[in-house]
This record gives sequence, C-alpha cells and structure tokens, in this order.
Amino acid sequence: MPLSDIDVLHALSEPVLQKMDFTVDGLHIRGEAYRKIFELIRDEQILVVVGDNPGLATYDPGSDTLTTQKGDSPPDLFNRSILIHECTHAIRDMEYVKMTAKSNEAAAYLAQATYLALSSAQPTIPAGWGVVEAALKLARSFDLDSAPGARRRIRYEDILSLVKRLNDHPGYHSDSVKMATSNGISAKAPKHLRVETVEETSGRGQHSRSVGYRVPGDVLFGFDSYLIRPGAEQALREAAEFIKQDVPPRSRVYIIGHTDSTGDPSYNNWLSEKRAKAVADWFVKEKLFERAQLSAGGEGASQPVAPNTTEEGRKKNRRVDLMVM
Repeated sequence: MPLSDIDVLHALSEPVLQKMDFTVDGLHIRGEAYRKIFELIRDEQILVVVGDNPGLATYDPGSDTLTTQKGDSPPDLFNRSILIHECTHAIRDMEYVKMTAKSNEAAAYLAQATYLALSSAQPTIPAGWGVVEAALKLARSFDLDSAPGARRRIRYEDILSLVKRLNDHPGYHSDSVKMATSNGISAKAPKHLRVETVEETSGRGQHSRSVGYRVPGDVLFGFDSYLIRPGAEQALREAAEFIKQDVPPRSRVYIIGHTDSTGDPSYNNWLSEKRAKAVADWFVKEKLFERAQLSAGGEGASQPVAPNTTEEGRKKNRRVDLMVM
C-alpha cells in the first residue's frame, strides 16, 4: 500500500516532535506547530496526495498540498523523516515566515535531522543523502538532539555551511536569495463540517443550489444553554467565511438549530430556535452579515443526521446549520 495521509498523520503524532523547539532564521520549529499541521491535514485544509518519485516528497504552498514520496506503508524512520521535512515547509507557509528558498530548505533539513537524532542514536541514512548527514552533524553541534538545544535561536549565518551544501546539490536552484513562497493555509471547510450541495431542477427548468456549513452545537453552547461560549468565536467566523466565499453577496442565510432526541420535544424546539437566534445576533454584532440577510429557526430533533441511539450520534445531531438556498 502506498504512503498516504494516514502515514503523515502517524509521523506527526510521534511524541519525539514535542521535544523539538528551536528557531532557524525566523522559522520556529516546535512540537505545537507540528500539532497544528496535524489538525490541518486531518481537517483536509492541507491535502495529501500519493507521489510516484522514490525519495522525493514535496509541499506546494499555492495549493496547500503535500505530495508523498513513492514508498510502501508503513514507512521506516528515514521515510518518516522525509514527511516531517515537508511538514516543516507547511509550518513556514502556515505562519507566513519570510525567508529565502535556500534558508527555508536548510531549516527543513535541520528539522529532519533533529527528528532523526531524537528518534535514534545512530539513524540509518541511505546512500546519496549526504545533505541529511551534513544536517545531522550541524544539528548535533547545536545540541538540538538534547535538552541544551531547547529554544535555540539559529541565525542564517549559522547555517551557511548547509546552504553551501545545497548550492552544490544538482537538485536545487543556485539562486540563494530567491524568496520561499509563503501565503498561509487557505480557509477550506473541513469535510465533516460541509453540508452536501444539493442541485434541484423545477418543472420550469430552473436550477436551485444550496450551500451549507455545519457547526457542532457542543462547540457553541454549554449544556442546556443558548449563550454562545466565549471560545466559540473562531468557529463562527470560519462558518461565515465559508458561506461568503461560495455565495453571491447579500444572499439570504438560513440559520437552523438542531438538538438530539433527549428531553421534551417542545422544549427541544424552543432551545434549538433560541440557539439559532443567538448565532444570528452574534453575526450581526460582529458585522459578518446584515440582519436582513438572516433567518433563524429551530427544528429540534426532527432532522437527525445520525442515530440518536449512541452518544456519538447524539453529539452529531446537536448542531447549528448555516444554509444558503
């Protein structure tokens, strides 16, 4: 089986990454950043596609796509280090770090080497990977494989030996001052939050289209409450941005509250409506939508998206849907 997003997620889940915490020419390489990349891949903000080049993986900041090297799953330590190398490029893209292409590449090799050194006292490096051996030697000279390397700030001047090694490598461009592309991760809706687009044709041949975004109710509200949680703002902003990018300006947005089947049906209808209206009020207060664009209502437990017989199913049913039709 070829390498896939599962292999990348497994590599990013390794505890050894939490020991990494150093900065190379302004790029902060640390466990927390790799955790964020894990979440972006899990939520399909960063796409992972299968590559056909042995030993060569790439990260494209334009499309937020990581292409794996050709290889079999599960990957060995060195092939996992190649994936960590590309995830380091994704960190630079995610955080809009300005650095030259050569400095960016040297930083990724240093991260790859540190990962190897922390994972094994004597990591096996295949023939032809002299640049990784040079990066490993440099990482050890900075004590990045031990506690003294924590929060080490490494300047561009400190990695010149590695940059020169890249200049001599036929696979890299000789222009050492070319800037690395960094434009952030695009705001795509995670698959589990999208509502399927529905195309309908009326008897007159007219087409209608619906676009939707699903916000988990437990993210927005506490138990038996219609007051928006203080930490829910980001989820609502993401929902608004997703809706806006797919529909014409001033389109009408329907905010629909839903509950699970626990409790009295009439109370559930009331609570779901109050929650939908709370979301509408928040959008207006934050100037994300105009009041005239919004319609808010509640459906209680009448439109489940999962069985109410399990806690996981009930959790999915507690939600607020934003629909444009």
